[in-house]
Amino acid sequence: MSAEPPLSHAALLRVLGSDYGLELDMVTFLPGGTAPAYRAEGPSGHFFVKVLPETAYGAEVKERISAEVPLLRALRESGVLPLVPSPLPTRSGNDLSRVEDYSLVVHEWIEASNLGADWTAALGELAPLLGRLHAGTEAIKAAVQRLPVPPEDFGLPFQEGLRRDLKLLRGSLPDARAGVRALRDLLLPYENVLQLLLERAQSFQAAARSRPHSLVVCHTDAHGGNVMRDAAGALWIIDWETARLAPPEHDLWMLHARLPEVLPAYEAAAGRSADLDPDVLGFYFCRRALEDLALDVNMILHQNTRPEQDEANLTVLERYVLPSVAQTEEELARLLTALEGR
Repeated sequence: MSAEPPLSHAALLRVLGSDYGLELDMVTFLPGGTAPAYRAEGPSGHFFVKVLPETAYGAEVKERISAEVPLLRALRESGVLPLVPSPLPTRSGNDLSRVEDYSLVVHEWIEASNLGADWTAALGELAPLLGRLHAGTEAIKAAVQRLPVPPEDFGLPFQEGLRRDLKLLRGSLPDARAGVRALRDLLLPYENVLQLLLERAQSFQAAARSRPHSLVVCHTDAHGGNVMRDAAGALWIIDWETARLAPPEHDLWMLHARLPEVLPAYEAAAGRSADLDPDVLGFYFCRRALEDLALDVNMILHQNTRPEQDEANLTVLERYVLPSVAQTEEELARLLTALEGR
């Protein structure tokens, strides 16, 4: 969830016309994603526009998008996964443009709806798509120079910053803005859980790094907000900006609610058995909960400049991230027990 930036709609429409040759007359802010995005529409049709601020986070996403665009092209042209977003180049052939203090990327609008709460019910359809993706690794590698994120190294790059931020929140904050004080009140009751989860992540990290792994192209974030169903019933997978080479577990752990049930469909599409490593599954369970938390905490403490930005991050923490943190150990134990018979 993101807050709308102080970006002129008129300026955005002008750039979409001058740089992309699109005749458009209205933009509507879409608050659902991590990065600010808009629906633009007019005589030229409907388009999805993602804008990236001139911040450390914006620069990081911009770098990933520069690799995401060729990846999307390769997925479609190779036939590995044709139902993915289709970015529009500018008139001069660039993948990104600029408006005011923001970079922007434009995609054709996908007439489909996010699965949202229906995601779990659709895992039987999603699993073979992930199998096709993993099986297409060599074709994808031959078509692109790099993926948006470097190959998996089982790192925990956020852990020191998160520990510093927790220490900061434990201290006196007399002059802190309201969003920071709200973050402290929301987060500190979870501090013991977070410390234990950090320790568990480090333990799984050591185990995962102790043995070799076969790496495949993974989406890494195929949750209900990034999988859509169109009117024909087909599934689209969007937001590929964190795709990387990683063990298959990087995608499969997210299917944990029904993973034992849907693994045969995945294996049939992948063309091989899924020999899942419990330590790698555990690593991804713990890392994801912690890195999501660390991102929102960092945004509030170090990057946000407006109250509405803090409110957006606090909402994500309260509704999604902290409940996930609290359930991580239980859900991991349930999955590993269910997989023991394989």
